[in-house]
Amino acid sequence: LMNLRKTIFFLFFISLIKTGFSEELISKELTNKKSQQVELEDLLTETNLDEETLKQELIEEAELNDDRKNNVNLSENENLNENEENSSQKIIQKIPLSFVTEEMLARPEVEKFRRQYLNEKWLKHLYNVLESAMEYRLFVRKSVQDKNLPEILEYLPVVESNYKTSAKSKSGAIGMWQFMANSVYPFLILDDFVDERLDPWKSTEAALKKLTENYNYFNDWLIAIAAYNCGVGAMNKILRKAEKKDFWYLVDKKLLPQQTADYVPKLIAIADLAINSEYYQINLPNHNEEYEMLINEKNGNFDYIIVEKAYSLKQLASEMRMDYETLKKLNPSFVRGMTYPVKKSEIRLPLGMKKSAEDAIAKLIPIDFPFKYTVEKGDSLWSISQKFGVSVSTLKSWNGLTSDRIYANQSLTVKNGTPQAT
Repeated sequence: LMNLRKTIFFLFFISLIKTGFSEELISKELTNKKSQQVELEDLLTETNLDEETLKQELIEEAELNDDRKNNVNLSENENLNENEENSSQKIIQKIPLSFVTEEMLARPEVEKFRRQYLNEKWLKHLYNVLESAMEYRLFVRKSVQDKNLPEILEYLPVVESNYKTSAKSKSGAIGMWQFMANSVYPFLILDDFVDERLDPWKSTEAALKKLTENYNYFNDWLIAIAAYNCGVGAMNKILRKAEKKDFWYLVDKKLLPQQTADYVPKLIAIADLAINSEYYQINLPNHNEEYEMLINEKNGNFDYIIVEKAYSLKQLASEMRMDYETLKKLNPSFVRGMTYPVKKSEIRLPLGMKKSAEDAIAKLIPIDFPFKYTVEKGDSLWSISQKFGVSVSTLKSWNGLTSDRIYANQSLTVKNGTPQAT
């Protein structure tokens, strides 16, 4: 035991020498260990070694211990580096897509579009679409989440319009969600002054409502989405001919129009790539990390004012000292650049600008001029006269009518109607 203690003391002494401690510090340490100094002398006597030889042996023992310690540290560092490497190369789990199964993802129809968008040219296109559409896409995502709808619906406007709010198809479908004129009612307003298909916020609410109705009717999301493309009536006719109420069966049996047969697989492929961009190791806006909080038009937080006469948006913007394009962008459904002449209109404003808009409206003179009204199904001269606050005889006089008969899509002149109290 005594030899062990002596050896430990000398190892301590040699370590001080090797680690470069100054003589003053060594002296101080040794002064605090006077009893160990006595043991040094005893050790020299008991070992029959001269001081230099003993010191050399102790140094060699200390070096051996240092080598062992360094080997242990090296091993620990190697393990640490290996753990870091394993961490950086961890397997990225694929995020499942609500009702979309792995079997659906493996379908050749889906794989075709996945391969297409993994092509460098198409991948760049998809990146640009998703990035440029962020201000509307985030609003769509929030709406989808709030309504507990499938997350892939966020990417349906990519298929429909590349998220272009003013997109117009060859068949006449308009807007981000591509509503046809005959499919607007009862979801949106379309008349001589307003086309809400052009409003990304209102059309989003309308599209999600329509998709929800489709799902409640068919009880199948794939068929509900397909019916958004081809129409509920057309889908019912197709299902009456089919032995199974299954989208992939309809595809396999070629019972669907080709556009509809491609529509759903394309949506699934795009949603899969966008939501799992990290898994596929592709450059797309990160679905999970691209936003924390949505602001202003990006999440639909606005101020609004209600007016009951025709006001020019350009004049309103000028009076408010704001950029006209900004106000126009917030109110794209006013196709004539003005509000309704004789009924209530809601003007969307940047958050915090309601008072400024109210003050500006008070200074503006409403537009008063003859305009054309397009007769809608169910209209009568009496209902139109009530809408504009004029008599039937006056309305007939303005338009040279000799009878009370009118027809849908007929154009009538309204010269100076005034809104009626409601």
